[in-house]
Amino acid sequence: MQPGVYQLINRQSGTALDLLKNDYTSVAGYPPCDDSSQKWEIAPLGAGFTIRNMKTGTYLSVNQLQGRTPVFAGHFPTAWQFVTARVSNENAEMMGIYWPHTEFMFDLHCGSSDPGSKVHLCDHKLSQQDHRCRLWKPVFLRHINHTVLPERAREDDETSSTATINAADMPEGGELVLVTTTTTRTVVTKVSKRSGRENMLE
Repeated sequence: MQPGVYQLINRQSGTALDLLKNDYTSVAGYPPCDDSSQKWEIAPLGAGFTIRNMKTGTYLSVNQLQGRTPVFAGHFPTAWQFVTARVSNENAEMMGIYWPHTEFMFDLHCGSSDPGSKVHLCDHKLSQQDHRCRLWKPVFLRHINHTVLPERAREDDETSSTATINAADMPEGGELVLVTTTTTRTVVTKVSKRSGRENMLE
């Protein structure tokens, strides 16, 4: 699987992998459109790939490995295994999306084309015809060169903090070391407290 941003079209229903419109957490099929909620960043993670929604920045995951477990979008990256299935009579390559080292894979409920039909994990065997609801056609949209949302990166760059120190808390002749770290640099500031006699002379 080439990393990039894709739209994922279910072979059986023709609907696109999307987020349920009332919560943007549940994963479902909807008619293909240009909405960013139907655009998915596929990026390497270990031996697999993360699937990140371009509208919300959340990652596809599950909370348990069991039949009919819903696929949802959360904040922690999860690695998935993409297995290519060549469909000769359609002259196309489809993808099965698996939990690594298992038979659990994305399944569009009953292969339904109804908007909002949920996507869950299934591992039981299906006939070749019914298996169509578990295959997804990746439609390549563009390349990627990062895995951080631009707006989030800008927020991190501008992060700063202020600390107030009471000089009375410092011992005579002591030294206070302040270390400030941001995403781009580290600043070390040393502040010394002189004796009362030295302060009077100045």
